[in-house]
Amino acid sequence: MWAEMQQDWEAFAVETRRAVESVQSGRTKVILRAGLGGERLATIRVRIGQTFFRDALLSAYRGRCCITGLATSDLLIASHIVPWREDRANRVNPRNGLLLSALHDRAFDRGLITIAEDMTVHVWSGLANETGRFLAETIGAFHGCPIEQAEKFQPEPEFLDYHRQRVFRGN
Repeated sequence: MWAEMQQDWEAFAVETRRAVESVQSGRTKVILRAGLGGERLATIRVRIGQTFFRDALLSAYRGRCCITGLATSDLLIASHIVPWREDRANRVNPRNGLLLSALHDRAFDRGLITIAEDMTVHVWSGLANETGRFLAETIGAFHGCPIEQAEKFQPEPEFLDYHRQRVFRGN
């Protein structure tokens, strides 16, 4: 089962979701979105396997942001190292993820920060040109700091290299 799971993360996540849905059958969610003075039915696109991916990262990082240690789950994002749209085969592979605070997830996605080979945070030098204490304290202060290591599903070095080469603004 373990070998099968590692060969096709997406199929494993789909099967896990089906099993959970069969247990929870009978529950239906309707998504409504507020409009100007009323409501309308909205269609949303759901990433299949995202719940599995998030749960795996929450477990791997003990429910804490790997950069800041923030432990408020509502503010934590299961962040993809290689973006979702770029690598279909590893979309739900937990080794393609980091558990980050919402702010650090955004900074990681936008290439403002990355994780170096020695598993330390690197901040884009252009961020130093931004004024304000907030960025210095919340992002800049972590430059050179080691990330919290995952108990399982360590980030794949190849994925981190991809992020450094193709996403991080430092290159």
